[in-house]
Amino acid sequence: MSRRARARADHPRRVATNAIDIAINGARKLSRADVDGHHALMMRAKREFCQGINCELHWLSLADAANVAETFASMGLGAGQDAEDVIRCAQEALAAVHQRHQLRGSWTLYSDEIDSLGWLVHLHHVQMAACSYSEFSRAMDQTAMRVAQARAGNAPAGAIVIVGQLTNEPGAARA
Repeated sequence: MSRRARARADHPRRVATNAIDIAINGARKLSRADVDGHHALMMRAKREFCQGINCELHWLSLADAANVAETFASMGLGAGQDAEDVIRCAQEALAAVHQRHQLRGSWTLYSDEIDSLGWLVHLHHVQMAACSYSEFSRAMDQTAMRVAQARAGNAPAGAIVIVGQLTNEPGAARA
């Protein structure tokens, strides 16, 4: 046996994490600092988007928030008819402003669209405050898969598909 092989045999590798630690940490709610930091980013995105500052970047962030909020609602976090209405209105607003931008080059928002984005940011904050790290991770993965499937043509008829930064092909489309 070589000297290197003997050294490895004498010192077996240690696994830095184990299943119990993973489960415990995954079950913990998102930290208040994480939730508050994310909420501040979403508030800034909404505010600056409404002011016409960095609109494309903020549109992508708000589209991701709408898609993740939809996934959270399907998981039972911040769910219900009111939540579905908030998400649908925000997705419609984001799709409409994206379409206007493509046609006229303008990111102008109407007052009802601004209102719907405000409700989306509030709902998303409530959902984030209620979720655990593993739920957050699962929601991100499910959202990315759902949006990719919708872009591939597997969305229900009449569905609004908005694509933020969770996938590599941002944009908006109506299915």
